[in-house]
Amino acid sequence: MERSGTWAETLLTFIQRYPGVHLREIRRRLGIPIGTLDYHLYRLGRQGLVSVRMQGGYKVCFPETLIGEGPPIPEPDKVLIALLRQPVPRAILLQLYLEGPASPQSVGAAVGASGPNLSYFLKRLEALGALDREGAPGQRVVRLIDAKRIHEILLRYPPLPESAIDRFVRFWSELHP
Repeated sequence: MERSGTWAETLLTFIQRYPGVHLREIRRRLGIPIGTLDYHLYRLGRQGLVSVRMQGGYKVCFPETLIGEGPPIPEPDKVLIALLRQPVPRAILLQLYLEGPASPQSVGAAVGASGPNLSYFLKRLEALGALDREGAPGQRVVRLIDAKRIHEILLRYPPLPESAIDRFVRFWSELHP
C-alpha cells in the first residue's frame, strides 16, 4: 500500500505522461482504489495541476502543465487526444496516415472495426476536423485533413503501453475468433 503523497505523485506523473487518459484506465493501470483516486484527482485539481472532464461518456484527465514543458495542451488537441486513447480511433488515424486515403470499408477491415463502430468514430473524427469523407455513398473516400498535425499528436502523446492482460486478451481473441 502506498502512502498518500506517493499516490498523488504517481497519479500526476501518469497523467502528465499520458494526457487524456480515462479514469477507469488510470485505476486499472495504477491499481489505485477508486475512492483514493477521486480524492487525489480532486486535490490535484484544486492545486491547478490537473483537470478532469467528461468526454464521449468517459471521465478524462489532463495535466495543466506537461513534464518539462510550459504551456498547457491547446483545447482542440485535448478533445482529439482523449479520443485517441481509445484503440479504434487511434487505429483509424494511423491507417490513414500510413496508407493514405481509402474507402470506409477498407479502413474498417484494416482496423478490425464493425460497421456501426467505424461509422461512429469516423463521424467523431470528422467533427473534430481530423478527417474528411468525400464522394457519393458507395464511392466514399476517407482522408486525413492535416496529416502533419495528426503525426505530431501521435508522436507527442504516445499510447499507453500494452499490459500483460491486454496481450493475453488479444492473443486469446486471435485463437478463438
